[in-house]
Amino acid sequence: MKTLLRSTFLSQPGDDEDLFVENYRKLDSSGLGFEIREDNVIWEFVRDFVAKYRHVPDLTTIRNFYDNTGEVEVVDRLNDLEVVNARTRGDFERHLESKADDRRKRVVVEILKEASTIVSTGIEVKGERGAEPTKLMGAIDAIRYIMDRGHDIVTPTTGNRLSGDATHDGEDFMNRYERVESDPMAGRGQYTGIEQIDAALRGAKRHELWLHAAFTGHLKSTFALNWLYNQAVHYKHDGLYFSLEMPYDQCRNILYALHSCHEKFAGIHKPLDYQKIRDGELDVKEKWFLKEHVVPDLNDPANNYGSMHIEVADPDKIDFKVSDIRQRAELLYSKSPFATIFIDHALLIAPRKWVPSTTERLNECIRDLKKMAMSFNRGMGMAVVLLFQISREGFRAGEKVRKSGSDHVYNVTFLSYANEAERSSDIVTATWLDDDLSKQNQALFQCLKSRDQKPFDPFKVGIYWPCRRLKSLHDVSMADAQKAGDDIDLAAEVAS
Repeated sequence: MKTLLRSTFLSQPGDDEDLFVENYRKLDSSGLGFEIREDNVIWEFVRDFVAKYRHVPDLTTIRNFYDNTGEVEVVDRLNDLEVVNARTRGDFERHLESKADDRRKRVVVEILKEASTIVSTGIEVKGERGAEPTKLMGAIDAIRYIMDRGHDIVTPTTGNRLSGDATHDGEDFMNRYERVESDPMAGRGQYTGIEQIDAALRGAKRHELWLHAAFTGHLKSTFALNWLYNQAVHYKHDGLYFSLEMPYDQCRNILYALHSCHEKFAGIHKPLDYQKIRDGELDVKEKWFLKEHVVPDLNDPANNYGSMHIEVADPDKIDFKVSDIRQRAELLYSKSPFATIFIDHALLIAPRKWVPSTTERLNECIRDLKKMAMSFNRGMGMAVVLLFQISREGFRAGEKVRKSGSDHVYNVTFLSYANEAERSSDIVTATWLDDDLSKQNQALFQCLKSRDQKPFDPFKVGIYWPCRRLKSLHDVSMADAQKAGDDIDLAAEVAS
């Protein structure tokens, strides 16, 4: 448990505060306690500090407080914790799950002992809302007691409760509200890295299905891979990308091309061309930049980047179903937890059983993916991003709207050939690309549905075509940057 506690406050100058805030959130929501008094004292200090200042404290702050109050035992315990290596992301979550599993085992033993007592001599349990204690006696009461208490055992460590009675649940409700109120990252999911989208929707969240729609060639995969990249490199969160359309090498080429556009390389070399990477046609200086800067930086553990794990369909299976995606994802999660699942794309997922209609097939897959978002890892939930291809009829209808001068090119009726896309999705976004926009190095983003917050207004995003980088147009013209591609500083500014 001391590793968990050590991982909720800062001690080294290079500690990434966002990762430690994530650790605090997970430990706080797990309900785990500490057996050592001094650990409980330190943990309560961390919780009170976060509630007041909305960020985690550092070791010096905690030590100074207990030095001033003369609590020598707590200061000694802090000295012990200082030499413990903190864990973050998947390492922390796996350690937390291990400790939670130890607790479950102890609780199961206690429940079975109490059930045995109910069978033999009976016990009294405290009544709800001040009611008189209830006497439990006999085999039937013992089984009911096991079922009631067992509900807490199967609840995910850091997820939501699976059921409950809201009319008898006020204390738990207020406890959760106060945790959310003090949480510096409350309401924040996995950000896309595009300013207008993140400001409006605050990222993809657990239990949500985010559907991104576009016509063929209109940047569905480009958007998703940019999102995966931003999530890992800029926000330090792990992601899992199921590519049912592109092979692994193609996805990897795009990710390394994207990283060549990172602002840290400004002044060293302009961003690399994805096609040259793909075809092995980089010149001597470009290859030097890739080999000596881009690759080592993306692979350097000291940068603490999140992982970008890519999975392609099992080559031994003709059909790849939602159940296959879930089974593989939960296996990978058990080894190295991640924050988001990207699926590229809906039309390539097979139904549970053959159906003649594309609409029926898509509807079933979308419903199943929403269920997966809700129930992933025993109800913990997962943010699921699904790419969805708009039909040719929807695209032609969008062309007519666009010619009228409107930026509201699509609406949810254009998804009607798979009506579950509107019903089951929590968020629906879309991209539009035409010749005029492409020449200006831009694409149009829309929000067609947002269940929990106000949709954003349509806006244009910049595209740096050589490396497929998407970026907000607020501060820099990507069209100008591309025209001046030989200007290293300006080209690198595109990614800043």
